[in-house]
Amino acid sequence: MGKCEHEGDPKACASCNVAQEQHKSEEDMAICRTLAQIRHKILVMSGKGGVGKSSVAVSLALSLARAGHKVGLMDVDIHGPNVLRMLGLKEPFDLASAQFKMPSELFHNLKVISVEAVMRNREIAVIWRGPLKHQLIRQFLTEIQWGFLDYLVIDAPPGTGDEPMSVAQTIPEAKALIVTTPQEISLADVRKSINFCQKINLDILGLVENMSGYHCPHCGKDLPLFRKGGGEKTAQAFKIPFLASLPFDPQVVEAADQGQLAELKEDKSPFFEALRPLVNYLIKVLPPKPPREPGELRIAVPVDDGKVAATPTKASQFALFTVKGGAIISEETLPAPDLDPVNFPVWLENLGVSHLAGNLNDAAKGLLQRKGIEVIAPSPGQTPEEVVKGYVK
Repeated sequence: MGKCEHEGDPKACASCNVAQEQHKSEEDMAICRTLAQIRHKILVMSGKGGVGKSSVAVSLALSLARAGHKVGLMDVDIHGPNVLRMLGLKEPFDLASAQFKMPSELFHNLKVISVEAVMRNREIAVIWRGPLKHQLIRQFLTEIQWGFLDYLVIDAPPGTGDEPMSVAQTIPEAKALIVTTPQEISLADVRKSINFCQKINLDILGLVENMSGYHCPHCGKDLPLFRKGGGEKTAQAFKIPFLASLPFDPQVVEAADQGQLAELKEDKSPFFEALRPLVNYLIKVLPPKPPREPGELRIAVPVDDGKVAATPTKASQFALFTVKGGAIISEETLPAPDLDPVNFPVWLENLGVSHLAGNLNDAAKGLLQRKGIEVIAPSPGQTPEEVVKGYVK
């Protein structure tokens, strides 16, 4: 990066390229720190509007939170935000932490943000072009204190425009959950969504068919609203998982219209009953905490300039090794989180870490031991791999 010719004068630097590059670099690091604290990111998208994508996204977030997981719900459908309305959320009492008043069983497990949270009048249209949308999504990740999350559910607008592209660029590890309805006109658009994900290398979790039928409360029969099976055939054709057929449920429609979706009892709703296997599947394939098999070690090594850092606080990144049978079976690199000494062990625990390399004082070791994390004392100048191999021997 070049040297600023304005000697750091904020007014003169406001539009200079060097200052903009520096700001972007700092913002990128802030996004990396946020994403490092979020285990899984799920992008809920659809090929066209009107398929119930937002209902699926909100209901999925509610079910995951009720299951005891830490969940964030981010509404990036900037021109048609509905998430806050469905949940009956109005004024946030802590916008920076995405906290609203909600039922007690959800309060500590669910955080929500939407462009409507910062609008004075929610009835006014948002008329923005691509760069502004992209920047808002980045601000949601840098200025909201999400903390540690098991899942971040992202409600994208229909189609393959700016917002899904921005999410894919900003959160490259996000995985897509595509929502459709059974009729052919919806399936034609969802095929474009699948193609979009393939072209930008966005992993697809699977396809969900919404409004697949209607459970009649009078006769007890399942009645098709449209032709059935289109979603499953599309999933088979593209060789992606078909995850669920969700029925049309008037209770869900009424609750969402009244802003009471969080109050709807899941065991009384055919929609939520059909959603439960999908939630269980996602928890299985995207476990909140990475499981360790018996005899498996997960060793975190703080790294600075390719060598083991003197202390974890001086690390620019962490190398995470999985060891089994005395051999390294996998390795990944993560950006160093900007965390205090109390939350740092929680971050390691969420990664499934069993050992941390570092020269630490007794107080820091005590915090780690409470999480079941053993400390390894490395030698100065070792590479991360040398630290791990030396410990295994």
